[in-house]
Amino acid sequence: MRYFFHIVDKYGLCLDGTGYEHVDQEAAVVHARRIAAEIAKAGEFCRASFVLIVAAAPGPANRH
Repeated sequence: MRYFFHIVDKYGLCLDGTGYEHVDQEAAVVHARRIAAEIAKAGEFCRASFVLIVAAAPGPANRH
């Protein structure tokens, strides 16, 4: 299943237009934690950020 990893911070929402394929939700959570760890390396600048995981809707009419 394809998951999208949007970044939310004090400036708003940064949409992930590509997404990543993961076997299940747990694998997507692990990926989101890695993203959050990278964001945290920016220090104070990104302190209030978080990663929003959105699963793609199944089917050919998948719109994100």
